[in-house]
Amino acid sequence: MDRRTFIKSGLLAGAVAAAGAAVGCAPGASGASESAAEEALAATGDAWYGEPAPLDSFDLVDTEECELLICGCGAGGIVATATAAEEGIRAITIDKGASHGSIKTYVGVVGSRIDEQYGVAPSKMDVMNELTRYTNGFCNPRVARTWIEEGGATFDWIADIVDDRGANPFYETDVGSGFHGVWPVYPIQHGFLCDYTEEQMAEAMEKAGESGDPAAMKQALPGVSNYLMDYAIEKGADVRYLTELVQLMQDESGAVTGAIVKDSEGYKQINASKGVILATGGYEADPGLLAEINPQSACIGGVSMAQMGNDGLGIKAGIWAGGVKDAIPTLMTFSRAAIAPDAPLGDPYQGNSCWMGDQPFLRVNMRGERICCESSPYDYPLFVATYSPQNKVATIWDANYKDHIASFHTLGCSRIVPSESTLPDGRPNGEGLTFEANDMMIAQGIEMGIIQQADTLEELAEKLLMPADALKATVVRYNELCEAGEDTDFGKEPNALLPLTTPPFTGAYFGGHVLCTIDGLKIDEHGRVLTAEQEPIAGLYAVGNCSGSLYAGSYPELLIGNANGRTVTFGRHAVKHAAGLL
Repeated sequence: MDRRTFIKSGLLAGAVAAAGAAVGCAPGASGASESAAEEALAATGDAWYGEPAPLDSFDLVDTEECELLICGCGAGGIVATATAAEEGIRAITIDKGASHGSIKTYVGVVGSRIDEQYGVAPSKMDVMNELTRYTNGFCNPRVARTWIEEGGATFDWIADIVDDRGANPFYETDVGSGFHGVWPVYPIQHGFLCDYTEEQMAEAMEKAGESGDPAAMKQALPGVSNYLMDYAIEKGADVRYLTELVQLMQDESGAVTGAIVKDSEGYKQINASKGVILATGGYEADPGLLAEINPQSACIGGVSMAQMGNDGLGIKAGIWAGGVKDAIPTLMTFSRAAIAPDAPLGDPYQGNSCWMGDQPFLRVNMRGERICCESSPYDYPLFVATYSPQNKVATIWDANYKDHIASFHTLGCSRIVPSESTLPDGRPNGEGLTFEANDMMIAQGIEMGIIQQADTLEELAEKLLMPADALKATVVRYNELCEAGEDTDFGKEPNALLPLTTPPFTGAYFGGHVLCTIDGLKIDEHGRVLTAEQEPIAGLYAVGNCSGSLYAGSYPELLIGNANGRTVTFGRHAVKHAAGLL
């Protein structure tokens, strides 16, 4: 099995697991303790975040001292932990899970030294302003600027640490025409291709068992997150798993001075002289809370890809300390959750992953009507579908779908045709799902009765529970626009106007992957949590999905990897700022 087949087969095995299964390795991914917060809170308010317990209500078993307390060990917490250890800062890192999380595949940054090797240099200001445009201005450009100015150096720092451990940095330069529909795409996607020794592969195969499950093997192999944590431990990092943040402590001035935590021994007080960094993720793993805060996105969910344990506790703790959350709820969601025609969207999630949902094929509602320009960020058709019956939109394709996908040339994690970009040494970078994996997803969906296929449009319409005459008329009209080369109905670009003429015809309704919430605590350009008066709370920082100030309503998918890029950037920046190193 070559690397690409192995990685993509592993991805597929995870994606087509039992419908609605949560996946991921993040704070709380395994072995999480019973919620200490639920036990500790003596009173709750009417708001979703409740109220903290009186500090004197905790029966403390110990009090400890450190300079910096890092709460959460996902991507932001890992980088913060490694930075603190490297700088000789006496830090304690806690996580309520049994292990640390991961640093995702795509790291969106601008200005890495590897950019120079590839001879590609997107404008920092163009990228920053494009992110602002996605939010309609409901963001803090100063926060965006920190990511823009420091992200490249952060990626280089990670690359230097993991280089001799077999992780090869690359820069994905292929952005096609530079547009997806009317949306500009900038080359900011970076990543790492890991080389594994025979011993590592053998160990992973042993852990996977006799089945040789690629997903289990992939989980068993080390990645950038493992290498960074190894580096942090080598530098003396103090990392404690199965230890949960309960609530923060403050002095009379309101400055955060530490936290109450809980481990197997009971409640403990950790005093942190330089402050606390919240890196506990969002609230997507609590479907009820997601529906309460963000009903517009919760109602389109079809598959949970939530980070287990991300229940909003860090955001609550920040609010209890005087911080405020972004006013506009925002869920990162991709249109990849194929769902049966008679199944509702929303919790409990009943979909199955299929990458066809992110390809700009014809999209129709349950009335058989085309609803939008299909060439758009992944989540836009899902939002448009909320103006249609049952919030549902179907994607329709024909036997020529592989040729159509090649013409669509989608990018980032929706890419199916393998990228022609390479590592600096000339090797393929492994980007692209591959048609083999995509076809396995389609076959799985058909077998489950989620994806429908027929020799005629009338038969397909019947299987999709929509009027046959309406669907046929829509396809006829769509094909006419394709032949004319101009979409006078919704403005789709010519290269994506490809007629549906050849049976079998295939279709499925698609909801969203519930990935992560990104409307966390408002922060300033240093990651300091802000009050309602926009003043920073001394000693309190938030990074990653626990932080906000960058997104509003939608995730800018076509700035590929930007969320992960800003997470690692602020994980490093917050530590240095708290320690007075900036």
